[in-house]
Amino acid sequence: MMKNEKNKRGELTTTQLVTIIILIVSFIIILFLIFRLNPGEQTNKEICHNSVVLRAKSAVFAGPLDCRTNYLCISGGDDCSFVSASKIEVDLNKNDAEDKIKEFLAKEMADCWYMFGEGKVSYEGGFTERSVHCAVCSIVEFDEKIQEKFPKITYSELYDYLRKTKRENSQTYLKYLYDVNEVSLIPDAEYFNLQLDKEIDTSVKHSILTGVDMNIKLIFGEKDRYLSVFIIPTVETSSTECKEFITKP
Repeated sequence: MMKNEKNKRGELTTTQLVTIIILIVSFIIILFLIFRLNPGEQTNKEICHNSVVLRAKSAVFAGPLDCRTNYLCISGGDDCSFVSASKIEVDLNKNDAEDKIKEFLAKEMADCWYMFGEGKVSYEGGFTERSVHCAVCSIVEFDEKIQEKFPKITYSELYDYLRKTKRENSQTYLKYLYDVNEVSLIPDAEYFNLQLDKEIDTSVKHSILTGVDMNIKLIFGEKDRYLSVFIIPTVETSSTECKEFITKP
């Protein structure tokens, strides 16, 4: 009997060791995938989205939004001036290189819209003044090779891409971002001084913004207006309707 009990204890110990080894190996694989995939950018975006949702549920008691600006380098092979930035490579030897740039911009704009609730989430709780509060979701920089190959990208070309291209095999980017099917119907451009006949100058940094035009409902009886997402030169953000910025640098 004693011998059988010892054998059982030995079997149990062996099982435990095998389980521990499996857990350790699994943990190492997970760590490898985490570092390989580098999901930090996505994590920050999810953190922001979650804080926006929490603010909507808790109003003034939820604390400040935990949203940080993403720094994006669109590269043709060189580095950007950003010290720590998400870097996206574009193969300039391919015929679709310009469309790839537009694709990356479209995805970053869609991420911005998602982060701040797609115009459906009341994240303005705690703001006490009637003004326009804006979020700089991303600052985009193009490296020198992109600048040489594509010095200008017109807004009309970018928005035509948004009109024609589906996001995740469902609605187009234009429909998702602006709830319209025609570029001429895009709302809120006046908040950011955007004119579709202008060009995206790749030699300068650009900011991707959204925001809310907040009204004091009890006094004015008006609803807050959640602004669409736009990309504008970073140096022009101070000349927009934005009075406060709710993202951390």
